[in-house]
Amino acid sequence: MPSFKKFSIILSLVVMLFLNGCIAMSPYEGPKDFFDGSVITTSVKSRLISTNKFDSFQISVSTLNGDILLSGFVANERQKALAEQVANNTQGVKKVINNIVVIP
Repeated sequence: MPSFKKFSIILSLVVMLFLNGCIAMSPYEGPKDFFDGSVITTSVKSRLISTNKFDSFQISVSTLNGDILLSGFVANERQKALAEQVANNTQGVKKVINNIVVIP
């Protein structure tokens, strides 16, 4: 069963990379940094989706040089804190800026 979970996470990452579409590269990072940031962003999004702790949420994830910006809306403070914790515990993340707004 763990291999299926690993496969589903990898598949989610690949799908999300393709769903990102054409994204303009930041002038503050090179191609390798941009790719690494895309992988981190996709990983955070995938982990947020697989958490299953959110009733309904809309969270955007952006990455620049390993720093994550979370924005969007959740139903309560617990979900906001959980989103930050998930992002902080993702490989490659240096810092999380949590701009998520709680809308009860």
